[in-house]
Amino acid sequence: MPCRKPHRNSHHGCVQCKTRRVKCDQEQPSCARCRKKDRTCTYRHLTSSYDPFKNHNKASSTPVSSASPHATSSQRVFIKSNQTTGAFSPNGAHLTISSSNLSASSTQRSSTEGIIYPLYNELQILDSASQELLYHYDTEVSIIFTTSEVQVEVLSCLHDAVIRHSLAHPYVYHSILTVSALHLASLTTPLQTTSPVRSPHLVTALAHKASALEALRSTVMSMSGPTCEPALAASGLLTVCAFALLHAGMVSDIIDLLAQIIALYRGTVAIFRFGRQVLHTIPSGTIPRLRQSVVTATACETPWPEAEAAVDKVLAKVYELDEASKNARGKKYALINAGCKLKLALRRVAAARGVHNVACMWLAMVDSTFNESVKTREPLSLILVAHWVVTLRYVKHIWWVQGWPERTIQAVWQEAGEQYLDLMQWVFKEVRGEVRDEKDSLMAC
Repeated sequence: MPCRKPHRNSHHGCVQCKTRRVKCDQEQPSCARCRKKDRTCTYRHLTSSYDPFKNHNKASSTPVSSASPHATSSQRVFIKSNQTTGAFSPNGAHLTISSSNLSASSTQRSSTEGIIYPLYNELQILDSASQELLYHYDTEVSIIFTTSEVQVEVLSCLHDAVIRHSLAHPYVYHSILTVSALHLASLTTPLQTTSPVRSPHLVTALAHKASALEALRSTVMSMSGPTCEPALAASGLLTVCAFALLHAGMVSDIIDLLAQIIALYRGTVAIFRFGRQVLHTIPSGTIPRLRQSVVTATACETPWPEAEAAVDKVLAKVYELDEASKNARGKKYALINAGCKLKLALRRVAAARGVHNVACMWLAMVDSTFNESVKTREPLSLILVAHWVVTLRYVKHIWWVQGWPERTIQAVWQEAGEQYLDLMQWVFKEVRGEVRDEKDSLMAC
């Protein structure tokens, strides 16, 4: 009996192709079969319903084995460790990539001794496209995590872990390539683009993002001490990637993307809390440094009267909601909880204006019921989100958050703003720059 013809499985194919049990070329955001049939093409990792942290088993102590990535291109570069210098890598391990087929852009930046990467410490073989993305991450993207000029304290704490686990765990590796490809896509894609033509860097980024999320999901399902730190590093990078999709021209539904970001933040915090429980099994100091960074950033509060008053107006409407059913009471409580925590978050932002992790901390403070309200477009939940996103206006020089306030407020207005015009007044004033007196006084604090 003849053997079945070998084929390449499309593990990350679209929902439509998987349902029909046909091969998917995995081209994103729309595969060739769906384009040919003129039907909707859906990838699970691009929808808010996909949550890599859902129902993971924190109690398991079984480590998840991680295979290093393999090259698939005919153009390959050999990577070997270089222990002669240790200025960049926390453990002194660098990668020297030597190849005769580097692109012109890489060759111009490299020295005659090859390109140095602070990654892994064993012999690896990478395809040229991955090598270029790693080079771009090292020389362009990672700078924002290491410079003192940009306030991204939490991500800076995670940077050492990203480097240390970059090629030992596939979800960290694919997260690096995702954020690198998205950065390249953002350099060539206008923020307001409506063109159906996607950047090749975006297509590459989406493929790596799918691989990172699937690998991370399998890890968090059996989290252990050894896998906690790399999972935390990958999750931090994936939150950056979710924000960066806006700049890469991949956002058709910004509210759905916000729901994804909230889920990622809540998942990251869950991993962090698990790490504190098993701290004795984690040899590095990433978790303690991360905790100290968060404690320091949130230690101070400064009143932001007009912002807090605006949130109080939203809460007044929330208190008027019906409590006829258990489900309605749960949603109302989630909104009240989110609103009260937003007021706290706004006071922290006023005391540490421009600090990225302080501005985004509210996303990790809300509960899952509130996130479900965002997914279902509950008007008052969206208006609370609009009040939060104003804080990102003060986060400067961080490419992945630029443009988010304007686009989010526009989306909220289209969904719910006309119904609650009076609740959006402060938001509009902030975005238009009309709240000057209070803003100047806060900046002077």
